[in-house]
Amino acid sequence: MKILFIYPDNITLHGGMNFCPAVHILSAILKAKGCDVDLLHINDKNGIKYDKETILNLSSGYDLFCLTATSFSYKYANEIAGWLKGRFPDILRILGGCHATIQPEDFEASNFDIFCVGEGEEPIKDLVDALQSGGDWTKIPNFITRFGTNPVRGFFRNLDDLPYHDFDITETAKILELRKGWLSLSFSRGCPYECTFCINHLYKKIEIGEGDKMSDYLRRRSPEKAVAELESLAVKYSVKYFNIDDDLLTGDKRWMREFTDKYHERIFKPYGIKYVISSRAPMVDDALAGMLQYSGCRELRLGFETGNEKLRNGLLFKKVSDESLLKACKTLDEYGIMSVVYIMMAIPGETWETFYETVDMVIRMKPKLIRMTFLYPYIHTRIYDYCIEKGLLKEGLVDDNNDTTSPLIFDNLSEEQLFCMKFLFTWFVNKRWFGGYGEAIDDYKNLSLSELEQKIPEIIERDKELSNNCNHSHYRYYGGNNNYFELKT
Repeated sequence: MKILFIYPDNITLHGGMNFCPAVHILSAILKAKGCDVDLLHINDKNGIKYDKETILNLSSGYDLFCLTATSFSYKYANEIAGWLKGRFPDILRILGGCHATIQPEDFEASNFDIFCVGEGEEPIKDLVDALQSGGDWTKIPNFITRFGTNPVRGFFRNLDDLPYHDFDITETAKILELRKGWLSLSFSRGCPYECTFCINHLYKKIEIGEGDKMSDYLRRRSPEKAVAELESLAVKYSVKYFNIDDDLLTGDKRWMREFTDKYHERIFKPYGIKYVISSRAPMVDDALAGMLQYSGCRELRLGFETGNEKLRNGLLFKKVSDESLLKACKTLDEYGIMSVVYIMMAIPGETWETFYETVDMVIRMKPKLIRMTFLYPYIHTRIYDYCIEKGLLKEGLVDDNNDTTSPLIFDNLSEEQLFCMKFLFTWFVNKRWFGGYGEAIDDYKNLSLSELEQKIPEIIERDKELSNNCNHSHYRYYGGNNNYFELKT
């Protein structure tokens, strides 16, 4: 059986390319069943062009079309499905990925034959079996079809039963070159926390059945399986850093002890490959930092979001105190591990006062890197429901990940002010810290939004000049990236 995966990957930073863990895993599963599997990696700059005839010409001769989409890329996936429907009407089109799970109501108006809700490893095997045997694919659990909505079977229990990610299906060497040697993959699923902006609580609602335990839902591959897979990738590819893209591997100290010991011996010592991992500030202590340092951890990412504790822990439900953030950054610094904090601008309730609380907390924490975004309320998340209730969403929720404008309405903040908060954030920090950046802020703060958007390259160049002339510790744009700021000492 010949299967074609299609991955719309045009929404990337600076025209790069992303890995797609779902495709890597599902491809490995299907190849193990004897299927021939190919991938169209849609990326205008570096992959297959987002062009109807190009895509259709490359889609001939397959028995099943599998597309994956986030909410940002769904409109592209659905349009491609429409093209396929017109050219190959008898070939099933299935959508997986988070959009099918969190917005199943889109199925009726879509160009797909199937939405796969929840985890797809077992459903895709059942679908292939049904198509090969002539069985009834319409009754497969987790599927929404034109014949009805089927129950969800629950979550995949033992992640060690999954094969290694199939990185052969992507142009991995090319992607690594574009990403400067960063390879992303994950080893766990599930999260016990209830952050209102995250889709994890939607997955839990769908996948955790009656009688299931939360402790069973939080799943990790064993340390041995995780390190063995990394070892195989280190041998095969020119990897400089492993981006371990999990929510909370660090929550299990016993797991981390075994993983870091094995990583040190089998990855860091022989290959010198460092890694990046995520955690929560309250979990960071000397024991964890010591393990990370020993094993070759380059940086640890923390959700900070905002300097206002009421918004962070009340509205966003992070359950992370200022004290824990300050302690985590201090501990990481002592152990030589880069601290990376994620900040969200334009949270409901944002004011100039809360903005400066964020500025002041950054000055106190001194993280090595800052990842800056606007809050985006995904449909059906709790923060989305709150925004709907309060009438905060703009007319027609934006469906692209817009870097320059917020999807929310603020009575007390203009679009231009929100832009300046996000794009000139480091200048506000540096001005508050030691002065010298106020004149630069004044040169941009009274421009229109369209003028500001056009001046992003100029702002980055201005930032470079300011940084080169600065003899104080300060923040600057990191590598010319619109969304990252680096502490320069």
